[in-house]
Amino acid sequence: MTEKQTLVDALGEVGPYAVWDLMNDADRKSAAQALWQDADREARTVVETALAKELKFRPHALRKLPAEKVAARLVRMAPEMPETLLFQFLFYLHMGERRPLMVEFLDAAQVPHEEGVLALEDDAEPPPAEIVEKAGRDLLKAHDHEALVYLATLMVADDKLWAGLKPVLAEHEAG
Repeated sequence: MTEKQTLVDALGEVGPYAVWDLMNDADRKSAAQALWQDADREARTVVETALAKELKFRPHALRKLPAEKVAARLVRMAPEMPETLLFQFLFYLHMGERRPLMVEFLDAAQVPHEEGVLALEDDAEPPPAEIVEKAGRDLLKAHDHEALVYLATLMVADDKLWAGLKPVLAEHEAG
């Protein structure tokens, strides 16, 4: 019998694609809408170019489409997008509607931040692993699936900074 792959292993192998596989349909739709509505100019340009090519539209014509239609197409396209662009889906999901979750975790992990945006010096040491692990476990108890998606996203963003989450994520199966 083969062992199931842990989430932490999948994150190490396929990065944000493992988080995408972990997400449910509502998560994916929310992530696509957040990316479409909130992306900075650079990310928005990349998304518009990919979407225009897929739909055979001119980029400026996309702006007239309903956000729901665009989000549905982005969800279908996401698994084929470059890793850096797929990470943008995750980033904007959490910076938008899930910011309170971020704030709760960062406060519990005793990590300096401004409304969920890290406020660490470039040479800052990672927070103590035991504090991060406890904060991660507490967040999972309180928020279940949304917390698991967030914690997995943190590991994709910086596995050294968030090394304390490895034992937490190793207890969950990939996908």
